[in-house]
Amino acid sequence: MGWDRGIDYEYAYNVIVRAMKTKNKTRVKKCYSAILLIQLRNGLRISEAIRAFKQYMTTKKTELQINVSKKKHYETRLVIIPQEVIETQLDECVELVSIDDNVLKNRICVYAIQVFKFNTHSLRYAFITHLLRHNVSPSIIAKITKHSKLDYILTYTQEKIADELLKKL
Repeated sequence: MGWDRGIDYEYAYNVIVRAMKTKNKTRVKKCYSAILLIQLRNGLRISEAIRAFKQYMTTKKTELQINVSKKKHYETRLVIIPQEVIETQLDECVELVSIDDNVLKNRICVYAIQVFKFNTHSLRYAFITHLLRHNVSPSIIAKITKHSKLDYILTYTQEKIADELLKKL
C-alpha cells in the first residue's frame, strides 16, 4: 500500500472539503477538517498545519511563512491556505487558537482516523505522490515539503514509480 497508505490526493481533498462544508457538522469538526485540508494542500506535518491554521485565523493572510518542524536550525516554509478554507465561515474556530498545539494535534489525529479512516501523516505522502504523478522532480518535492534528506524522498518516489510501472506491465 505504501507510505501514503493508498490515500489518493484528489479523493482525500474532496472528502475533507465535503466534511468541512457539511451543514450538520459540529463547528469543531469543521475546524479540524479545515486544518486537515491545509495539511493536504501543502504536504505539511500536522503540527505545521496547526501552526498555519492558527496564524491564518489571527491574520487572515492566505500565504504564510511558518516554522518547519523537525529541523535542528530555524527554517520556514510557504503555506497556501486553500480557497475552500477561505470561503468557509470559520469564525467559531477562533477558540482553537488558544488550545495547546499538542492537545489539538492529538484531537485532530483521532478525528482523522475516526471520520476518514486515515492518519494525518498519510496526507503528507498523498501530496508527495500527487506531485510525483504530475512529474515534479523529487528534489523540488523535497524543497516544497522541507524534507531534510533528499534520499528519503528519492526512495519514496522511486518506490512509487516502480509500483506504477509494474502495474502497467
